[in-house]
Amino acid sequence: MNEHGNDNPVRRRRTWYERRIRNRRILIGVGVLAGIALLAWYVLVVVPGPPGPDVDYKPPGKTTKARGATPEELGKMAEQGDAEAQWRLGTLYRNGDGIRQSDSDAVEWFRRAAEQRFVPAISALGSQYWAGRGVRQDYAKAYVWYDVALAEGDANAESQLQDLSAELTPEEVANAHQQAKAWVQAHNCVTGHP
Repeated sequence: MNEHGNDNPVRRRRTWYERRIRNRRILIGVGVLAGIALLAWYVLVVVPGPPGPDVDYKPPGKTTKARGATPEELGKMAEQGDAEAQWRLGTLYRNGDGIRQSDSDAVEWFRRAAEQRFVPAISALGSQYWAGRGVRQDYAKAYVWYDVALAEGDANAESQLQDLSAELTPEEVANAHQQAKAWVQAHNCVTGHP
């Protein structure tokens, strides 16, 4: 008899085999969970997605009623030409916050605010083109909008331009830069970069 009170060698072999199978299943389960965790970390931390504009942007030295307004109030202010309200309304449409989600409506409101040189809206347009939300995905157009945002003083746009440059040929980058420069000149912007 052995220490477990079992003298049957077939039973001992089967018990050893069952433990081995159970341990393998545990190791496979742990491996799968570790793989999922690694994949989630990679997607959330390593792979940068198209950046979104800062939702809590407040123009320096300027107070506005658009901050904290309801979607209905924002709609009225946006229709009257308030650039910040247009951008905030676009953000609500993009995210579906208190309003039906619509990327195409978001792009329209971002475009209206961008025409007034509202920097967060200009960056938001770049983000929409980068992700292909509400418009056909177009890295060159995303580059144009981020280049305009940089010209308007958005310090974050420079890193976006570097990331987008990897997706474009040098000719496409040069062409996008020329389009941004033309937009800046047409809108009488003061540029701080070449």
